[in-house]
Amino acid sequence: MDRLPNAADLTSAEFTSLVLVSRGFSLRTIPRVHEARLVELGLIQSMMGGLIITPIGRMVARA
Repeated sequence: MDRLPNAADLTSAEFTSLVLVSRGFSLRTIPRVHEARLVELGLIQSMMGGLIITPIGRMVARA
């Protein structure tokens, strides 16, 4: 991707998963396919056994 991702790049289910992660440290409670896609886009990252939102992900989740 040549630009920063935005909410239009996500399905409604992926966006919902992003919003769930944005609420705080998540212990992988979102579907694995959503996790893989959001990590690929740089919106979330895996850390210390859970998921956290990235700064870009926080901007997208507010959309």
